[in-house]
Amino acid sequence: MKKAIIILSMVILAFLSFKNQPGNNEQTINPLIGDISFINKFGQKPNATTNEDLRIRTHLEFVENLFRQKDVSNLTAEQKENRIYLLDLLHEYWTEGIFPRNYDYANKRVPCFIDKNGRICAVGYLIEQTAGRQVAEKINTEYKYEKLLKMNDPIVYSWVARSGLTIKECAMIQPTYGEPPSKNYNYISEEYGITSAIFGGTNLALSTINAIQISEGTDNKTIPTIGLITGAGSVVLGLINLPENGSQGFYNTTNESQQILSIVNIGLGLTTMILSGWNLIDNKNPEDKAVTWNFFSYPIQGNQMMVGLNLKKGL
Repeated sequence: MKKAIIILSMVILAFLSFKNQPGNNEQTINPLIGDISFINKFGQKPNATTNEDLRIRTHLEFVENLFRQKDVSNLTAEQKENRIYLLDLLHEYWTEGIFPRNYDYANKRVPCFIDKNGRICAVGYLIEQTAGRQVAEKINTEYKYEKLLKMNDPIVYSWVARSGLTIKECAMIQPTYGEPPSKNYNYISEEYGITSAIFGGTNLALSTINAIQISEGTDNKTIPTIGLITGAGSVVLGLINLPENGSQGFYNTTNESQQILSIVNIGLGLTTMILSGWNLIDNKNPEDKAVTWNFFSYPIQGNQMMVGLNLKKGL
């Protein structure tokens, strides 16, 4: 009980703090309690680089725990039962982590009941699971980007009255959403780039030397041996850093630049290994590889002699 009082006090203080800072709540996760959930969990405010889904999950987890500790002795048995059921649904929702995005308001956080991809907000999900998708769709038609406290709709008020939650609690649940991030996922880390450059340059040089030695012949086994090692290293480097195709929310997260670099590392490494192995197996002295020639004679009819030329190239 003492813990609940402390948390409620923090919420009230946060609310008053944000209320006294005009325009500050436009970038917070919730217009009533701001980012107190994130501060409470991580000890700092979120910033422009904070993962959007992390902010939403943190907020919803916070309000769920807060509401579970609230004294609800004034509610009817039916309302208590409905309240517990809805909080269980809320837990299911934020745990699954499929949240809508704000596609229509740049540089501003706003609620979004159901976005263009059909992803539904937390309160919308609670309504959908208890009153049906059609009801949620109807609310979305009129109040897609509206704060819950400004939804002057009898359907909403009727649902809230039966839910065991107050209208303010529902408004505290309702997150705001930022526009889909324009983050560039085609990014190669400095460490991976430098390592790839070292392996790439080394393998390119070794492949060239191996090709020359295969052509001309050599007794030197050092180059092909090193080539097998660096080639294998390049293949392993490429495989470890080869990103999988994926998505986060509604945008592609495949790092195409890193994917291309990884494929190049694998290809160059395999090429170096093949040439090195060939050079090692086919290792011969230069004279065995050289082209030799000589003239010879042989008799023909009429006691005449014919001169011939013999060419021989080592394989």
